[in-house]
Amino acid sequence: MAPLVPKASLLPGMVPDEQHLHLWQQSIAPMLEARPVDPQAAQACLPVMHQYHLGRYLFIDCSFTGQYFSRDAAMMARHDDADHLTLQMYVQGANKVCNGGYCFEQKPGIVYGVNLSQEVRAQSQDSEVLVLVLPRQLVLDEVPILADLRGAAFAPDSVCGDLFRDHMLSLRRLLPHAGVETIPALTDSLLGLLDALMAKGDASASAAQGAMFSAVCRFIDQHLDDPELSPDSICTRFRCSRATLYRLFKPQGGVREHIQRRRLMACFKSITTPKHLHRRIFDIALDYGFVSPSHFSHLFRHHFGMTPSEARDMRHGGSCPLPDLSMPSGCSAAEDAERMWHWSKSLTASAALRTAE
Repeated sequence: MAPLVPKASLLPGMVPDEQHLHLWQQSIAPMLEARPVDPQAAQACLPVMHQYHLGRYLFIDCSFTGQYFSRDAAMMARHDDADHLTLQMYVQGANKVCNGGYCFEQKPGIVYGVNLSQEVRAQSQDSEVLVLVLPRQLVLDEVPILADLRGAAFAPDSVCGDLFRDHMLSLRRLLPHAGVETIPALTDSLLGLLDALMAKGDASASAAQGAMFSAVCRFIDQHLDDPELSPDSICTRFRCSRATLYRLFKPQGGVREHIQRRRLMACFKSITTPKHLHRRIFDIALDYGFVSPSHFSHLFRHHFGMTPSEARDMRHGGSCPLPDLSMPSGCSAAEDAERMWHWSKSLTASAALRTAE
């Protein structure tokens, strides 16, 4: 019999109850930090999660009591290889989300984008949710209109929205019994469906506007070391007015603030990259237009919650440390939780490799 699609699960009874919630929190830690709204209720009704690895993306089927979810700037820096786009559909329950300055409420039966390249603050009810985790490079290659999606993926009460909801429910039903040989077909069907539905123009206004926003963001990221990068140079490049540009970046606090945040993130990555450990921190800051050591240090600490030196010490020697699962070796629940942790962090590398091919 052919092997099944790779799967990792966390189910009540696999470990003592007091350890189960900790494992679940660690399994999703590269993407989101989670803590229960009511710790007693969380212990009485433990999270359930099944995660499937489909090569280029993940599918998650989970349920949990009310949770606070977050992804702040420091977490984004620690787990910059998990800046995925997630397409989420609540089967039961609801979730109030602020994602990169845009706030919305996730309601049952509707597909929403929660974008992990932006900060996240959320509070859920007791919920049952299906999640597609799409690495950023896959989205940029296949469905770039979704690159900045935050909020509803489709227009309200649309046929396209209903079709995609049914596709997610079908994945939930089929994946427990699907063999690995079906992965290419499952991937092609997902990407083909998304591309077709977006091409029909039934995407929400936020998704359509996101196409230009994503193009501008890519331009900014490609020119962070250019001293001439400014709102005026961006308007010239994209032939748009300053008013249009400012409206586009209003949810991010303004285009200048967005450029500063991206330059800080570029500094973080360069400071903590092993090949740059020999360089002085402020020499790296100069590359990105920061001219005052004290001002740069203040901005960096305010944004990431640590000094540049602390960031370098934290990441010295390479990648982010493994999660502390605090379980004896051979524990299947701990192994599955660690597998989920690795899967969410390795998607970016898999997508980059596929692009290079």
